[in-house]
Order: sequence, then structure tokens, then C-alpha cells
Amino acid sequence: MQNRTLTNIDRNKITTDATFRHRSGPDSGIHLAALRKTLRNTGRLDAVLVWQEADDKGTATGRLVLLDGHYRLAAYRAEQSAGKIEGRGIPAMLISGNRMEAHLAALMANSKDTLPLTMQERLNAAWKLVQAYPKTISKPRLARASGVSERTILSMRQQFRKFTEAGETPTGKWLIDRRFPVKSDYEPPSDAARQAMVAALSQALKAALNEVRTRDVEIIGDALQEALGVRQLASIADYLGGGDEEDDRDTSWMEPDMNEGGFLDADDGDFRGTRTEPREVPARLN
Repeated sequence: MQNRTLTNIDRNKITTDATFRHRSGPDSGIHLAALRKTLRNTGRLDAVLVWQEADDKGTATGRLVLLDGHYRLAAYRAEQSAGKIEGRGIPAMLISGNRMEAHLAALMANSKDTLPLTMQERLNAAWKLVQAYPKTISKPRLARASGVSERTILSMRQQFRKFTEAGETPTGKWLIDRRFPVKSDYEPPSDAARQAMVAALSQALKAALNEVRTRDVEIIGDALQEALGVRQLASIADYLGGGDEEDDRDTSWMEPDMNEGGFLDADDGDFRGTRTEPREVPARLN
């Protein structure tokens, strides 16, 4: 069970871990600029999510690992380094627990200041956790955290067993690995190419629907099934999450441009206690 404490953490004591990063696209300078402007105007952003790392035996390692809020952390670092925001403290929700719980917390993190993961990124994130914790995380729990359907999680588990039995290592890309053991030269398009194809198909579908002039979902569904076939339409529904209520969950974590990091001092009491409001500790910039 995780304990949560709302506090302030020196930006130099927060580190990042590549295993918690699932975003495949480039950093968004526009989003970072918007957050920096908001920070200058309001003086604060929502708290980042930080894990007080523990080893397999439950002993704290001293590392404070960022789980959610990479853009917010980068915005604070940039504005504080520029002298536009005083101090080095960053509002943070500090959580404890094991690594599996940290992974789930990062997936479920959702706030107004984050960018949503694409469905492809969520699939890859879920696929990664299926491999890391094949017998630990339940299907409902992982489905809620990642925003993909339980049926997809089941398919991932079955596929991982195929890799294990064959002694092969997955690529980490679900759209490729789901075809195993069938050999394929298929390579998912780049984010830019994918977005262009999505936009083109979206416009074509809108034009077709406008021409027929119907909003009857049964007619539209039957038409899609006739055009695509039962299996492909079922695959699309599965990709979109099978209609689960949690499928539109917004999650995000990404590596900030400035990778500072540190360890929690054993005698630093700022990360313990029960206060509910962040406390800014004035500090001079180096």
C-alpha cells in the first residue's frame, strides 16, 4: 500500500528513470513554453509525482524518482534557473511502495498539465509491464492503469508466453510483437507519417458520413463491418479499448531536457511528516 505526502522537494534531488518513460515522440517545446508562461503568471503548477525508491526488500535506496510531471519539472528548472521563480523547491506528491506499484502509479497519473499518451504508447507501456510483471499485476488493474482493454492484456500475456517458450526477446513494440512467431518486415510508421495517415482517413470518413447524412450508429457500424470485415473491426474495437470507461485516461511522463538528480539525505526531515500543504524552503541558486 502506498503512502502519499504532499511536500516540496529540491529540484536537484529529483532524478529520472528511463524504465518509467513510455513516450516515443519528440519533446513538445510548445507545451513546455505554455507551462513556463503559466508558472510565471501564477507562481506554481500542479505537484509532480515522485517515488521514494525502494529495493526488492522494501529498503529505501535514497533515490527520488520522477513518475509524472516531466514537463512541469523542466518548467520549474528553467524558470528557477533564470531567476524568474525564487528558490529551488518544487511541489511534489511523494509516494512510497515497491517498483511495481510505482509503475502503476505512473501509468494512472493524470492531471491538467500533462500531455496524453497516444494509444500506441499506452499499448507499448502495457506490453512492457506484462513482461516485467507476468504473474503479479491483475488484468483489471493493468487495464485501468494503461487504458487498454482486459482482452488486450490477456492477448499480451499469451503472446509473452510464446516468446518465453521460443527463447526469443520481444522488440517492445506491441504492433510488431503481436504477430510473433510470424516473421514480418512491418515497421510502424513514424509519428509524423502516422498522424498524416490518420488525418487523411479521418477526412475521408467524415466526407462519406456527411454524404450519407446519418448519425445512426447501427447503420454506421454495419457499414464499417461490411467494409472492413468482422475480424478487422473487432481488432479496431480492441485497439480502442473495447469500450472500457477508463480508455480515455490521460497519462504522460517523459524525460526532461535537464537531467539533474540526487539522493535523499538520511537526516533530511523535509520528506517526512503529515503536512498537507507544500512548504517552500528558500535557497540561493548556484
